[in-house]
Amino acid sequence: MLAYTFIDFLGLTAAAIGVVTGVPQVLRLLRNPDASGVSAASSLLGVLSSGSWLLYGLLLLDPAQLVANVPGLAAALVTAVLAYHRLGARQLHGQLLTAGYAALLAGVWVLAGASGVGAAATVVSLVKMAPQIRLVLRGGSLAGLAPATFALATAAAVLWTVYGAAQGQVSVVVCSALSALMSGFVLVRRCPPRVVVRALHAGRWGTPGQLLVRPVLALLLNSVLSKRVRVTVQS
Repeated sequence: MLAYTFIDFLGLTAAAIGVVTGVPQVLRLLRNPDASGVSAASSLLGVLSSGSWLLYGLLLLDPAQLVANVPGLAAALVTAVLAYHRLGARQLHGQLLTAGYAALLAGVWVLAGASGVGAAATVVSLVKMAPQIRLVLRGGSLAGLAPATFALATAAAVLWTVYGAAQGQVSVVVCSALSALMSGFVLVRRCPPRVVVRALHAGRWGTPGQLLVRPVLALLLNSVLSKRVRVTVQS
């Protein structure tokens, strides 16, 4: 009973994170017309992904999936609309793709039930990051990306991986594990670790950041100095 309660807690925690994951990106697009680094294609696929997982949750009556994907779908829709508007992408293509996928998903539901919908959701969730990663790898400006969205997405994906494994939901495990890797990759490219550490050390994000990073840097510095002393003594 305790294990079951803990598993439910993991799922609901992942869902709670998922509720706010898209908010930072929406706010950034609302406040700043610069959408450089944002992939309109990935934004649209995010809508299809959230819609698919919402249907999957409805079919299984899974509260964690429902809690995560109702607001998740709303945030994905707003992000896609803003991204298409800011980037000047062709909206007709997006509308046709959405309509075609909705018809396909309905057919999968009729023929294969919840497992088929889960498989479709997994495929779309994995494919949705491909345009974004390709855009990141081109090396252009990523100023339009909200780091907090990808940090939250990575954390939520890790929790979903554990939750899916505990529940025996293979689709959730495969999708979440790979999503964690891809979101983490985008996050690292948007906020390189060295830059983050330097910003924390300089107090750019306040005293709490300094208190968090300075002990770690002190330990690393002591380790480097100790190695140099040993090398000098041996010489």
